[in-house]
Amino acid sequence: MNITEVREQLHQLIDEIEDIYVLNGLYRNLVAEKRHRDEYEKEQSERKQKTAGRKR
Repeated sequence: MNITEVREQLHQLIDEIEDIYVLNGLYRNLVAEKRHRDEYEKEQSERKQKTAGRKR
């Protein structure tokens, strides 16, 4: 294997690592957004229940 082949393989590995890093970041963002949305929906549901309880 010559230096050019090694360099090419190194660049391919770097590209794959960057792709994995980006995908992990996107996954973390999606999970955080889902958690926030679930918390918000839970709070809204609790507020509706409290409001409905007061009207009775």
